[in-house]
Amino acid sequence: MTTIKITAELTPAEEGGYVVYCPELDITTEGETVEEAVYMLKDAANGYVDVVGLENIPHFAKGHQVKELELVING
Repeated sequence: MTTIKITAELTPAEEGGYVVYCPELDITTEGETVEEAVYMLKDAANGYVDVVGLENIPHFAKGHQVKELELVING
């Protein structure tokens, strides 16, 4: 298995906390703190990949399997 990298684009939410978006998987989630938002994104990404299958995600379709998700945080 290999590691895949996903991007976490953090944006402060108007009502407090942070919104975090992953462009590779086109998923968005949020958290009260940066740490919580990143945790929520990792959780959402793992669930998404489990359901959809890595081979069905165009960005990762060629020969990758998930061992762990590595986040590159922008923002």
